Amino acid sequence: MNIRNKKLPLSLLLGCLIPGVASAEAQLFGQANLSVASLDDDIGSATAVASHSSRVGIKGDLASKGSLEIAYRFVWQIDMTDAAASSNDHIKSREQYISLKDNWGEVRIGRHDTPYKKAGKKSVEFFSDSYADWNNIIAKSHDIRADSSVSYYKTMGPAKLSIMYAAGEDTTTNNNAGDLISFAADMKFDALTFALAYQDIEVDLVAPAPATTAAKVVIGYQLGASSVGLAMEKIDEDGSPSLTNTMLSLKHQLNDSNTIKFTFGDAEDLIPGINDPSMMALGFDHKINDSATMFVYWADGSDGGLSADAGLVGEATVLAAGVIVKF
Repeated sequence: MNIRNKKLPLSLLLGCLIPGVASAEAQLFGQANLSVASLDDDIGSATAVASHSSRVGIKGDLASKGSLEIAYRFVWQIDMTDAAASSNDHIKSREQYISLKDNWGEVRIGRHDTPYKKAGKKSVEFFSDSYADWNNIIAKSHDIRADSSVSYYKTMGPAKLSIMYAAGEDTTTNNNAGDLISFAADMKFDALTFALAYQDIEVDLVAPAPATTAAKVVIGYQLGASSVGLAMEKIDEDGSPSLTNTMLSLKHQLNDSNTIKFTFGDAEDLIPGINDPSMMALGFDHKINDSATMFVYWADGSDGGLSADAGLVGEATVLAAGVIVKF
């Protein structure tokens, strides 16, 4: 059975939910991202077998009258190595939305990555979903997937514009506490990519958390088999000094199967120069085929540079090897 082409009939359900649907088929897809790693930090050392944002989903397009296109995407993250008895850890919701698309643009309603998070991501984040992910050095205050959101996308020449409103606590009691506005413009000019993004999160009365804004610029350039990316973001939080985070990444494709990559990130602390987390990583990818890639990488974090998401304390190092299989 070719699982890539496996179709799941959903015409009855979606035909009831969305008037005008002529037919509906769903495609099963996903990826397994698994690694074996040696971890070392200020507390001690350990060997870890980990699942990094492994996921499974259903997506499809629906036929409708006229030029309107209707699509859906429902994705769940699955921990393939741990916490099998806990639904909170083993299965988590990722993007789940319905989209409507025509010549006026595209609207998506549901749960989705904010435009700020997606802006320029492919140009600079070469270690996504690993111990060397950018989220392991920065707090996820703005690099988020938003619930209760509606977003709009429009391509205009070399630019793709996107804007999102997420309702936060969408009740009259809390008056949309924690709601956000996110905007991004991604542009491509031959070998040069350029992205600008801005995001504003209002005071969350439930968490609670203060109001905060962020601005980001990402530049990417490809010269033959080599790619370089630079990202800089500035975060302003009510009652706290502004913080600047920086990331530089390099990637070189040796041949059709092998790629080397490097990244360095620095996250400014509330007391600049005293305890600024930083991280660097060097990796090698071997493409087995269109669906599978083997990888190995080394990552080093200073002053908590691998603590934000990986949970490693103080001065830390990671040596990891694994495989990514997509279907």
